[in-house]
Amino acid sequence: MGAPVLELLSRAAFERDVRRLDSRTAAHRNWTVLQAEYPVLDVILGHPTAAPLRLRFTCVDWDDLPPSVELLDAAGQHLSQAPPGAGGIFHPSPHPVTGRMFVCMRGTREYHTHFSHVGERWDGYRGQSGLDLLGILDQIWRCWKRAVG
Repeated sequence: MGAPVLELLSRAAFERDVRRLDSRTAAHRNWTVLQAEYPVLDVILGHPTAAPLRLRFTCVDWDDLPPSVELLDAAGQHLSQAPPGAGGIFHPSPHPVTGRMFVCMRGTREYHTHFSHVGERWDGYRGQSGLDLLGILDQIWRCWKRAVG
């Protein structure tokens, strides 16, 4: 018996999104793609003067549900504090579901499942420009890059 229909649709949407991430864009932005195989997109964001930030997107049920985004150091350990100078979307308090600091931004599962945002359902944002996987990655990268200088 094959994979359930939702999983097949999720995999196809994931592959469509990550297919657009080419090596030229990654090199230009100083991104190192560690994994881009359904359901995980794992990317290290590099910076010349700041410690790298690793983002692991877990995209089970993409895009019926937004991706879960983990904040990690380059070695893959969960961050215990926000990157220096970072604020805004990098929420330092533990998420009620994961117990870890999280990205508090439309398009992340942690945002849409946080008690302060339950009225902002993913259904209202899904499919909007900039809220595909690469758009979400790009938004997080831009916020982080601004914060670290």
